[in-house]
Amino acid sequence: MKLKISIFFFFAVIIIIGAPPVVEHPAEDKAQTTPQDPQGSDDVLDNLEYGRYLKEVVEILESDPEFKKKIENASLDDIKSGNIAEHLSLVQHHIRTQLDEAKQREMIRLRELVGQRARNLSDKQRAALARSDAGGKLTRELLPQHIDHKNVETFGQTDLERLIRHASRDLDELDRKREKEFKEYEMQKEYERRAELAKLSPEERQKIEATHAEALEKKKHHPKVNHPGSVDQIEKVWEDVDKLDADQFSPKSFFNLHDINTDGFLDEAEIEAIMLKEAEKVHEGTPEADPVEKQEELDRMRQHVLTEFDKNADRMLSLEEFLVGINGTGAKNDQGWQSIEDSTVFSDQDFNKFSEKMAPVSTSIPIHQTPSLPNNQQVPIHPEAAVERPAAGQQQIHIPRAPPAVNNP
Repeated sequence: MKLKISIFFFFAVIIIIGAPPVVEHPAEDKAQTTPQDPQGSDDVLDNLEYGRYLKEVVEILESDPEFKKKIENASLDDIKSGNIAEHLSLVQHHIRTQLDEAKQREMIRLRELVGQRARNLSDKQRAALARSDAGGKLTRELLPQHIDHKNVETFGQTDLERLIRHASRDLDELDRKREKEFKEYEMQKEYERRAELAKLSPEERQKIEATHAEALEKKKHHPKVNHPGSVDQIEKVWEDVDKLDADQFSPKSFFNLHDINTDGFLDEAEIEAIMLKEAEKVHEGTPEADPVEKQEELDRMRQHVLTEFDKNADRMLSLEEFLVGINGTGAKNDQGWQSIEDSTVFSDQDFNKFSEKMAPVSTSIPIHQTPSLPNNQQVPIHPEAAVERPAAGQQQIHIPRAPPAVNNP
């Protein structure tokens, strides 16, 4: 019986995803399209399971002059909603052929992927699906939804709509995930700092807290950071990084100079390189600068520039987008820039919830020995809030639940 269910389920999945037409020379057409390992890659699209396919479709569409013009004139909402797909009929015949072939390769990849997913299901999962999935609804949930499975032969409007919508959603989710991970990193960092303080005498804690507060205040008085993507910021890179004469500044020349791989676009890594000098200002003069915080500053600047400049939402800047962007209302230097050090990464409530996830333990440190804040203000430690630092052999300690020092405005 188990064997029958397994065979039924496996073939149901394969039938739904379909067998795409054979590409005449797949090895010759796309011998280099095997996805690279996302680790070590600066391209955020490589973090998407279908990132290679997405980049291939974007490159094909942008090679069509008429469709590229439609993209450049479309609103961000029209692009992210997938409405831009209505103009797919405008692309030239050879472009449609390239899109068809790209989809066929993707269908082959997905057929192998879904087959593997089906084989990884337990007998219980297969049995449940076989009993309750007569209409195929649950089976279809195993299929990646960035492609139109009903049409296995050609790349149509539905394919483009689905690809754009899913990419927009998934890329936004990647940004949210990055921000969440950074927030948790900062809370863990503060948690461990307090753990170290809790092992010290009141006098030692007061001295270290004063030094910490002084360092935080110093970081807030960093040199002025130019608004990312503003003419002032771009000209500063031209003069101080590229070592070129200010009187000879040309936006087009700047673009070509920083298009390192000469593909006609500024990708995310190239944009971050342009933002590097501004991000370094935030940590200027602080030898204890945290590389994770510096990278987060770069990520935020890059994300901001793409939001302001990237009209077609392909996570790259064309020359036209760059020229329009640096002269746009969203790239004025007088807007300034709010760095990580100028903002609150997590709230008191966030930190307390984070601390409560740690297992409560007793402590040998007297309850009155609490970390102190500037101006000799004592931070109360509550016995019920005692938690331990997650390290083997660590001394039992109390971690205060007072407002984290990093959040002082």
